[in-house]
Amino acid sequence: MMNSPIDIVIPWVDEKDPVWQKKKSEYDHSCNFEASNMRFQSWDNLHLWFRSIEKCMPWFNRIFLITCGQVPDFLKTDNPRLRLINHRDYIPEEYLPTFNSNTIEMNVHRIEELSENFILFSDDVFPLELIDEEYYFKNDVVCDEAVENIITTTAFGAVSRATRYAQVNNMFIINKYFRKREVQEKYKDKWFCEDYGDRLERTRACEYWYDFPGFYDPHMANALKKSTLAKLWELESQVLDEGSKDRFRGAADVTQYLIRYWQICSGDFIPRRTQGKVFFPTFDTYRDVIKAINDRAYQMISFNENCTSEEFVIMKKEINTALEKLFPDKCSFEK
Repeated sequence: MMNSPIDIVIPWVDEKDPVWQKKKSEYDHSCNFEASNMRFQSWDNLHLWFRSIEKCMPWFNRIFLITCGQVPDFLKTDNPRLRLINHRDYIPEEYLPTFNSNTIEMNVHRIEELSENFILFSDDVFPLELIDEEYYFKNDVVCDEAVENIITTTAFGAVSRATRYAQVNNMFIINKYFRKREVQEKYKDKWFCEDYGDRLERTRACEYWYDFPGFYDPHMANALKKSTLAKLWELESQVLDEGSKDRFRGAADVTQYLIRYWQICSGDFIPRRTQGKVFFPTFDTYRDVIKAINDRAYQMISFNENCTSEEFVIMKKEINTALEKLFPDKCSFEK
């Protein structure tokens, strides 16, 4: 096995920064959830994220921390494996300022230093145990799983309306360029790999659709190719341009998952089952996250809170305490 360098990309924002708050208020003129403070509230554990990456994924090349110019107080900025990237360093001026994670993620191919192979994280995704680089790339080929799913339009739950719009937009593009039955016949061994386990039932349940109705999206760190994103911009510049103009997540967006789908439908991946556990903790269930951390029950977890601000303060403190116990030692990215 021989891979080219594998970088890690993570966007981050300090929502308590008064300069950022003032700028956001200039563009936030709605009661839209995507512009609400809840969308931006921080877990205040980025230092623990750096510890977990250095401990569990020590083979990474560099970490690209993307911000609007903010620098975390704890960060040792002269670490040779760190690149601090400002939005204005790579995002076209007409899209700035942006408070839209999709805009931030769907333009990262413009970062010149970024390696062809990279893994895209969000700051609520934590590895808990050692992960081999072959889980993400083998001989420079992405490792992923090809599993279909249905996009549902529920009015309640953890997924917002803007996210549903973006999922549909992704599928318009995929079905424009790929014929489902041709793809699945050509790469049958990858689409019906037994390693997917019970998730194969999702794909089999979608057998009678001539088009792809959707994909299973594990909210984990995704292995992506810089050249794939660049190709999407070449083919669908108008669509990606319209989405990038949204200051906050909106109906015109596409998401980073489109990069995954393109890689999968092109057959440019090695099949494997995605590991990890996604939590949507409420004040009644957040202790399940703590137990998973204490037990190292999964190689990676993500947690998207669903609670009031007062409850979030309590949840955050206890979950961070568990992470601190798991990763007690400072890493090379800390002062």
